[in-house]
Amino acid sequence: MGVLLDWCIGLITGAIILTLFAGVILRYIFNAPLFWAEEIVVLGLIWMTFLGGIVLVRDDKNVAITAITDALPQKLAKVVCFIADLLVLGIIGVMVWLSWTLTGRLGMSTTPALRISESWYGAAMFIGFVGMLFFQLQRVAGNIFKYFVRSKEGKAVGGEA
Repeated sequence: MGVLLDWCIGLITGAIILTLFAGVILRYIFNAPLFWAEEIVVLGLIWMTFLGGIVLVRDDKNVAITAITDALPQKLAKVVCFIADLLVLGIIGVMVWLSWTLTGRLGMSTTPALRISESWYGAAMFIGFVGMLFFQLQRVAGNIFKYFVRSKEGKAVGGEA
């Protein structure tokens, strides 16, 4: 799934670049603008943003302020990080629900130039948040196993791998 996701983001980026390039050439050289180019680019940017969010959660590359956990003892820091991961899981769960309801509402209208359903915008959010939820669930489950289950079996002490 990881390679497919990376390819999708790359293809969307390429499509945005080609659409913008063609739009500029056609507008300023041939005086024939692409009236639909803006909608394609905005839709591509929205999809790229939310698919990129999945990659960030998957690779654990989100911005984190670690001043508090760096000052705590190692075991307590792991507990605080685990609680933070649970909070993130809850927030993403709420965002899945909200993006689902938004997608339903957007399905009742169409875009002005392309005349496609505006639910494509909401679908990007919904798919993005579902993907983030999947990888955050993996992280939480892995941390439960690593910090709590393995340490009780005596294979890891204090959550060390």
